[in-house]
Amino acid sequence: MRRAAGWLAALTIVAGVAGGATASPRSGGTTWTRGFDVSWPQCAGASAHHLPGGSPPFVILGLTDGRGHTANPCFADQVSWARAHGSAIGAYLVPSYPSPAQRAAARTGAFGTCGASYTCRLRNDGAAQAADALAVMHAAGVNAPMVWIDVEIRPHGWSRHDGHNRDVLRGVMRGLADAHVRAGVYTTSYMWGRITGHWQLRLPNWLPSGSGSVATTERFCGATGTGGVTWLVQLTHEWDEDRTCPVMDAVPGRPGPLWRYRHTTLSVGSTGGAVSALQRALDAAQTGTYDATTAVAVSQFQADHGLPVNGSVDEDDWRTLGAFHRAGGHPFLLRRMTTR
Repeated sequence: MRRAAGWLAALTIVAGVAGGATASPRSGGTTWTRGFDVSWPQCAGASAHHLPGGSPPFVILGLTDGRGHTANPCFADQVSWARAHGSAIGAYLVPSYPSPAQRAAARTGAFGTCGASYTCRLRNDGAAQAADALAVMHAAGVNAPMVWIDVEIRPHGWSRHDGHNRDVLRGVMRGLADAHVRAGVYTTSYMWGRITGHWQLRLPNWLPSGSGSVATTERFCGATGTGGVTWLVQLTHEWDEDRTCPVMDAVPGRPGPLWRYRHTTLSVGSTGGAVSALQRALDAAQTGTYDATTAVAVSQFQADHGLPVNGSVDEDDWRTLGAFHRAGGHPFLLRRMTTR
């Protein structure tokens, strides 16, 4: 998505203010994961050219040729380049307002038979735009689990009626959802407001900073264009470069109530917090002392779960009780938007 730096910089300065961009420090000592997005600007005929060097961890490839119902003619070649460099592959599409002929062709579709309903035709066309883009993706053997919807101010791209524009985007999202593909939005708060009337859409955001400054761009992780959480930010040097935001970092989860005791050995006569926690887990009388009643409850638990029946507790018993599990958390979320 390389674009003229001047007008985008102006728009994104407004976006940074309106979107509330704030500093978002990296937690846990993790680092920003750097990737690139490429599409028709890196395309000559059907061949990819002027692509980033090295082996970027991820790339996001354009499915369309700048507007809806078109195909990036270099997509297959760009996929081959990404795979040769070991890069995970994401995808985006550029939707647009349908022409009169496209609206006429959308009399039937995902939203049914429209009759005289203009709204229905707009939504049907949006769903068809998504289907066309997914056909390009699947023809190249790519099954990205998420497709970003690139919502920008472009010549002849959108109507002056924000409600009609929202109908087209509702259709695009329906088309992706029907194909079991998640959606995110690439935009700025300024462009989103102009096109959709500041529609609040809590999908993942990918925000361009309009800047070549890493520090400036990373602050956009605290901003939003649509009301959703920002996953990616973009800066532009020679190529459009993308950085993952802290929300995508792996989160280890929270220790459960038995976690602290998972390496503790208990037997008859033991006392203290570990015994009380064990008794709660077994729904036994909570005395804080490992007595004969507790030993019976432990033995029954061991028998029920195929453990050695010895009346004492070690790591295997704690593991079966769930002491080694952590609640919540998630792995690095790059796999939620890319595929190999």
